[in-house]
This record gives sequence, structure tokens and C-alpha cells, in this order.
Amino acid sequence: MYKVRNRKSDNFKAGMARLENVMGDSVLKMKMMPSRAKAVFFLSGVLSLAFYLYLANWLFKTDPEAEIDSLLNIDKCPACYGGTACGMFYYKQIELSGMSKFRYLDIINGKNVHHGTMRPDGREIIIKKLATDTQLRELDEKLCIEAKRPIDCDIARVITRTDKVLPFRTEPLSPKHLKDTGAFMFNCPSYRLLDRVWTYFQEYKKKREIFMSDKVQIFYMATVNPEALLVQVFPKSEGWPFPEYLGSCGRGIVVENAGQPLSQFVDSSFQIRAGIAYELMKIADTLTTKSDFALYITDANFDNFAVDKSGKVTVIDLENIIVVDKLAIEARKPKGFDEPHEAIFSDCDGKNCLLFEADELCNHVNTDHNYNAICRNLLSTYAVERGMPEGFLHGMPDEARDYWDLGNLLEECANPKQAGGRWKVKDKLIKALAALKDLSQEHKQVIGDRVEE
Repeated sequence: MYKVRNRKSDNFKAGMARLENVMGDSVLKMKMMPSRAKAVFFLSGVLSLAFYLYLANWLFKTDPEAEIDSLLNIDKCPACYGGTACGMFYYKQIELSGMSKFRYLDIINGKNVHHGTMRPDGREIIIKKLATDTQLRELDEKLCIEAKRPIDCDIARVITRTDKVLPFRTEPLSPKHLKDTGAFMFNCPSYRLLDRVWTYFQEYKKKREIFMSDKVQIFYMATVNPEALLVQVFPKSEGWPFPEYLGSCGRGIVVENAGQPLSQFVDSSFQIRAGIAYELMKIADTLTTKSDFALYITDANFDNFAVDKSGKVTVIDLENIIVVDKLAIEARKPKGFDEPHEAIFSDCDGKNCLLFEADELCNHVNTDHNYNAICRNLLSTYAVERGMPEGFLHGMPDEARDYWDLGNLLEECANPKQAGGRWKVKDKLIKALAALKDLSQEHKQVIGDRVEE
């Protein structure tokens, strides 16, 4: 039997062995270097990186207007989000900041989220494209095929010839059209919700008139990511816990920078975390009870919320929010519509998940879904994201666990043992967290009164 030697494989293995030896020697030398030498080495590396970034920025510098067009795909409109913020870009009222200044780094910006500031006040803002460039390109290709055109067609001209958009030439936009986009926002469509969209939509070509391009833009926004609509239709100015909408330009929306991700606060003091948890429970309450529209969070994770310097919490990822028209449910009267719906507990073998039935949300006036989402996936011991063993409110002090019974309240909110358990404990939870965030002395006063008796 002949043995065939793979020389290429042997050479590769030998080369890798030499590389490992060199790497090992380098690491050993680094460890043996004095602290001052290590600091100088690190500083020189940082300065070198900064220099090469500056050099690359100078070499690849392009016309500012061309960069804006390239970033925001303005030439794709009306297959876009709008144009009210374009003047801010072209007249340099918006300036990109941080890594967003360097367009060649877009390749590592997976979420297509860019940071910037507003002039002249320096207000921090976020520019969101609401999808990756790959996803946007694939949708363009899909629409081109639907219009029976080549996949690289001029989508700005062709989108009005697609099967789903063509009817808008002769008929109004309807709830059915929006439901067909697959957007969570329109999972339970109603004419009242559509009326609210038209009332709050800020990207009209001309006030008090609806053009074909307006209908196309709303349809496109819903298809890509309805967040661009939600921040307009349920504005911060009316008390909704979403970022302030500042306008759109092409395929980018401009919103306020609402702060740092919730994930940055998992190791903060318990008092700070209690204040954030209070804000989260108030958000659940607001989205559930504020209006005759209920908004349900179906993706509760630590990266979908932001905390500002004052401790205020904002929902910053709105793509998976379901909007329910309570008055439409009362008018339709589906079976059991007026009975409070209780969300099912999501076990998921010790992993973070959130089970829900969209039809149940669409057919009940009241549901405890939002309290379930916040308690189950963020606050309770079931919230194991980021490797936390006890959820966001880990390491409870004695007064939280004993006097306020916080552990049991969270357990009942996440995995209720009695009918209507979440409804019964949610106000107690809010009260307890309000006291803990302010270091209330109530529990000490009560204990003192008992001793005196």
C-alpha cells in the first residue's frame, strides 16, 4: 500500500507551528517588559492607528454631497423614508461623529446606525437606516423582479409598477395593504390606526394633500421597518417612551440620541438599577394603558432600551412592536374580547425568550403582555441574558428582599401562580421600585413603630 504524502498540508502545518512559536515568544517578551515600556508601546500603537485612520480619511476624501447621497441613498426615493431632514445634511446642520465620520468603516457597522451632532447646539443624534445594506439591496431586487424588470433596475422609477404598489394609483392605502407588508405594527390593522398614520405623518410632499409618492413611502417604510412610522405616529411629545423624531432623508431617519444601552448598567449600584427597573415597569404600564391604542413589546432585550444621564429609559428598537386598536376590538366583539388575557410563561429551557400569540393580542382589549415581557426578559431571575444569574435586579439588599418582597413580586410577574397575578402585583412592583430608587426610609419607619408598640 502506497502512502501519499500531502506536501502542501505538511508545509502548512510546519508554517503554522513556526508562527505559533513566534507568537509565543512575542507574548512572553511583552509580559517581561517593564510597565513603562508597555505603556509606551501601547500609546505608540494607538497613535499609529490614529495616524493611519487620518491618512486613509484624507486619501479617500470625497465630495461631501456625494457622501451624503451615498450614505442615505436619496436617489432611491420614493422607495425611501422621506426628505424633511435633507436640508440639515446639505447645509451642514448635522455632522457625523466618532467612527461614523469614516465612510470606509461602514463595512463593520453591521446595524447601519450612525452617530452625529446637531449644529449649533451640539445635540447628539442618531441616523438609522433601519436595515443592513444587504437587506435593502435584496428588497430592491425583489421589487424589481415583482415589476418584471432586471434585478438592478432603477427602483425609484420602477417601484410604482410593482404588483403591490400599482393599485395605489386608483385606490387609497388601506389597512389590508399595510398588513400585507408583514410589519408587526400592522399585525392588527384598523382604519383608526391608518387615520392616525396620516394625521401624524411628517413627510408629506404637500400639506393636506396625499400624493402617490406619500402612499409609496408609507408602504415602503412599513415593508422595511415600521420604526420610522412608529416614532412619528406615537411621538415623544405626547408622552410615548420613544426617541424624538427629527426627520428623514432618503433611507435614513434622524432621531435623538436617547443614551447608553441598558446592557451598560447591569453592574451599576442596586439603587440605580432599581430606578431603571421602575422606568421599565412604567413603560410597560404606559404602552398598555395610556391610550385606546395598546402597543405591545415582542422583543424585550437589553439592547432595545437606552438610559440617559437622568436615568430616563427609552425604547430604541421599535421594529417588533404590535399596535392594537382597542376601540376596533370593542366594535368587532370577538369571543372573550372583554376578558383580560394572560400571557403564557416562557420557560425556554433556561434561555431568554418571549412566547406570545399575535391573534390573542389582536382580539383582547386588555392583556398583561407588556408586564410579562419586562419582568420575564429583563428584571426577574429568568432574565439570563448577558450571563446574569439573577436578572437585572441581581444582588438585592435585605430591605428589597424582605420588606418590599421584591423577589416574590418579580416571580409572580414573570411566572404567575394565581389568576391575574401580573395585574395584581404590577402596582406593588412599581411602588417598591419607586421607594428603592429613592432609598425610601418607609421600611425602617414601620419597623421602628412596631418596636415602640
